[in-house]
Amino acid sequence: MSKVDQTEVAERLKFGVLCRDFSGRLCYEINDFPLEKYNETKSSLVKKFGLFPFGITIYGLDEVFQCYIRGLKRVGIEWDVWSGFIVVAKSKRAENLVINMARHLESTIEI
Repeated sequence: MSKVDQTEVAERLKFGVLCRDFSGRLCYEINDFPLEKYNETKSSLVKKFGLFPFGITIYGLDEVFQCYIRGLKRVGIEWDVWSGFIVVAKSKRAENLVINMARHLESTIEI
């Protein structure tokens, strides 16, 4: 069974882009985001949006990711060498949360 690539750019913003990944999930990506700012930025989003960890933070050689929940909404806050900083909606019901997180980062982030 082959998958259909659902990648598309939804909106370009000042620092990042709202897009759909290969699986069709809504993502906010900031390319060229330094790994050194991942934990600080992740922590500020967790506090601002009242997120709770869902599992543990995974540290790979070229990626870091952690899932969070708020009610029935699940998001991933991630970083990798290809895309930079990423917030991904793990379900359709989390898409508004990702958009709000993107807007917040666009208004507060310093790269």
